[in-house]
Amino acid sequence: MLPAASPDPDPLTPLEGVPLAQALSRLGEAQARLQRLEHEEQHLPEGESNHPELAAAHWELSMAYQGVGRFEQALKHHQSFYLHDVSRRNERAQASVMRLTRAYTRQEGELNRQEHLLEQTVAEYTAQLEATQVEMTELLASAAEFRDAPLGPHARWVGDASAHVAHAMGMSEADIRSLSLAARLHDIGKLAIPDSILLKEGKLSSSEWTVMRTHTVLGARLLAQSTSALLRLAAEVALSHHEHWDGSGYPKGLSTEEIPLSGRIVSVVDSYDALVSERPYKPAWTPVQALLYLHRTAGRQFDPQVVEVFTRLYEHGDLPER
Repeated sequence: MLPAASPDPDPLTPLEGVPLAQALSRLGEAQARLQRLEHEEQHLPEGESNHPELAAAHWELSMAYQGVGRFEQALKHHQSFYLHDVSRRNERAQASVMRLTRAYTRQEGELNRQEHLLEQTVAEYTAQLEATQVEMTELLASAAEFRDAPLGPHARWVGDASAHVAHAMGMSEADIRSLSLAARLHDIGKLAIPDSILLKEGKLSSSEWTVMRTHTVLGARLLAQSTSALLRLAAEVALSHHEHWDGSGYPKGLSTEEIPLSGRIVSVVDSYDALVSERPYKPAWTPVQALLYLHRTAGRQFDPQVVEVFTRLYEHGDLPER
């Protein structure tokens, strides 16, 4: 009596107990599929991609390579699956951002047309517009943060802590509220940085670092096109938060009070949070180590007054909880 034929394995799960010939056959089919998809990717219209199909193909290859014991190749394709899957989710986030931006533009135009209405009606539209701005700001910040380091609410904390510093420095309540939201978009330009650079776990090369630095200009260019005062402030922050007190920063090499106060505040807050946060390329520093760094570089990288105010808030427990 002939033995029963082995059922076809599931292409999305590792091969276990499957004959080697059958595993090799599946591996060949998966390789052919990936080659076809990569060829199709080269001929897609500009702005289109097939990240979902490529992600599935890399996953299938990862499972197939595991089935034949070639674990190094399996890991390589698993990493490629992750990058395509991140790109797919980022495209969805960017599409949501575009829809929300169009909605905000329509609402802003509607507000301008309704100036002749009663003060109560105008107030209601103003509140609605403010809510849309907050929602759009948080969505944009989440999109940028997800690509860069989905490890915690970095953008929100930078916004909240910047507001505390601004309050301690005597800024008006309206300006504090605006900075709290605008500061969350300080790294929005990273949406335009290639994954190969933004997600790299090792040290960046000189040319890669040059590209990474462009996120300041790209973020400002994106936000400055708006007629919204809030987004124009966010553009100012995005452009200036890597300038240094001694003029050694980028992109313009501004120094001392040439740097907008908003950028000087966010520079200190952002740097502190980056230092005390764990990243794939570095361990987290202790708060004391981070504060010592801020003080050592005050007058060179950071505005000494902002460092002093930030430190006082930390010592009195007046910074927001991370």
